[in-house]
Amino acid sequence: MTFEQAMKIHLSDYKMTKLALTHPEKWRGKDKDYHYILPASQWELNFLSSYRTEIVKYITEEKVKLHQYFHHLNSSQAVCFNFFYPLIAEGQLPLLLKALQLSGEEVEAYKFEKNMPGKERTNFDFYLKLKSGKEVLFEVKYTENGFGKATDSERYQKQYRNVYRQMLAGKIQSGVSEYHALIKNYQLLRNIAYVDSGGEKQLILIGPKNNKKLHKEYENAMRDIITPELRKSIQMITWESLVERVKIQLMSNVNMHGKLADHYQEFQEKYFPV
Repeated sequence: MTFEQAMKIHLSDYKMTKLALTHPEKWRGKDKDYHYILPASQWELNFLSSYRTEIVKYITEEKVKLHQYFHHLNSSQAVCFNFFYPLIAEGQLPLLLKALQLSGEEVEAYKFEKNMPGKERTNFDFYLKLKSGKEVLFEVKYTENGFGKATDSERYQKQYRNVYRQMLAGKIQSGVSEYHALIKNYQLLRNIAYVDSGGEKQLILIGPKNNKKLHKEYENAMRDIITPELRKSIQMITWESLVERVKIQLMSNVNMHGKLADHYQEFQEKYFPV
């Protein structure tokens, strides 16, 4: 059984026991019923209860565009909001920086669904601008079966010539075909194209420990495609380890330990059951 299959079974049970919704939903008009899908009109139930009201208010006020299948309980966009927004709501982004081992830094600005400048306007799930001038770009994954590839076509050849050849210059190992590497690792290299070896723009990829396909693709790209100089500005961490780091930081802050600690316990129970 794959990680995706296991989590869909778990989330189906979560929907029925935790959310008390027993009616399955259909996907893309298919005949089969899926219990891990919420009714589209009840998408807000994909937010954990402790900060649900605040997150819905933020999304409404900021006009955040939700993904087409946000009402699926395995939505990585929902995972992203459920993890990051409570720290924002409680003014605890410094705690996040400690958990990410970015000590000595302060947050100047944050953004969900950050569109980068440029011709392609690549979107990052979460973004931090630090007072030092550094930028931290986050790509969030959950049950996705890899980072995403592209098919060789005139469209992507043109895109490479007009955009990514310049952006990837000096970031790909000698002897590696940049275009073919881009096609085989499309989303990953689109993200990496924004990183610089000086650490002014850093990329943090977050995925589940047991989503082996994600980790394999990342490790292969780091080993076989990306230059050693750039690797120090890119890291992949697991959700499980990041949540544990946050919980450790919370334990040292008795004033914030209660509600946030309960929230991240609920986060683990929903997304990463033992």
